[in-house]
Amino acid sequence: MAISDDGMSSSESIGFGSQIGDSFKGILAGIVLVPLSIYCIFKVETCTQAGDAFKNAKPVAQMEEGKPVYITGTLTASPVGSTFIKEGNYISVSQASEVYAWTEEERTEGSGSNKKKVKECKLEWVSTPDNPNTFTLPGCKNKKFHQKNFKDQTVTASGGKISQDGKTYSVNLSDVDFTSAVKSQEPAPENVILNGYTLGDKYLFEMEKCATNPVEGCERVNLSVTPIPESDMTFLGALSGNNLVKYVYKDSQFMSASVGNYESTMQAIKSDDATMKWIGRGLCFVVMWASFVLMAGPLMTLIEFIPFVGEYGSGAINFVFGVIAFIITAITIILVKFWYIWLLLILGGIGYSIYKRQNAAKTA
Repeated sequence: MAISDDGMSSSESIGFGSQIGDSFKGILAGIVLVPLSIYCIFKVETCTQAGDAFKNAKPVAQMEEGKPVYITGTLTASPVGSTFIKEGNYISVSQASEVYAWTEEERTEGSGSNKKKVKECKLEWVSTPDNPNTFTLPGCKNKKFHQKNFKDQTVTASGGKISQDGKTYSVNLSDVDFTSAVKSQEPAPENVILNGYTLGDKYLFEMEKCATNPVEGCERVNLSVTPIPESDMTFLGALSGNNLVKYVYKDSQFMSASVGNYESTMQAIKSDDATMKWIGRGLCFVVMWASFVLMAGPLMTLIEFIPFVGEYGSGAINFVFGVIAFIITAITIILVKFWYIWLLLILGGIGYSIYKRQNAAKTA
């Protein structure tokens, strides 16, 4: 291992033996990931979503036993603020801080005979700084441990009430899943409490120089608020007395809200549901792709050591595995979504087996 003169970085070549050994270890992980990716697809395709739970919701005036209800009206709540945000008409306020602290980064560079493990100690903005005493580079172990002065927090307004046609219903806003149509934003400058910090373009900085030329120990705070919309909102859930609570549907609990009437709220909910489902599908695809790459690890390692082929050859194989993973993921989604295809295939297999046996008996 080669360590720099200041002890702040190191470089270590990874030989063929180490690479092939690691690739064989990856085979087991790849075998485990294949059924995990299938299970992931199954859970994504069969999960219960808010759009399903509230598709038969009734207006609160027409509520039926065991059915979800919706209330469209004006939302009010107790003013809420935080260390850096003045109290105001918000659904919630958030603050998240970062400190310019030492980190030890480890990465792999190159491929084949040029593959090496690189460690580097550097300053960067981090939300969870590590104690340099735990680092391995000698030049970084004695660096100062800089911690955040302010914890990350999100505060939700209390005393939520929905007013409709002269009636008022209470709601615990921390229990509500707001759709993406309910936007969060930076607080207006006049609503920011500086507390000795300097207001920058996007952050509050501990000192003015931290915004332009940060030094170790600088802290910055990101602020965001979710204002209560001025227009009417629609809340969906179950009614318990004058309280809107979560609606239980297929062993899951739901309470959602968005801007506008019931129809526009349902559109927003279904749009968010679709987005989350596609994100889940994408993650399942990545897991399956990774499983194929890991199982072919030894082959990929051998190819990377072939002159003039190396990285390009392994990249081509990675692409092929990606196509295969995509096709298998798509087929699995279809088979899970349209479960009766499995039933038809099983019945077809049983019928064909019976036919073959009967035909074999006649021939005998």
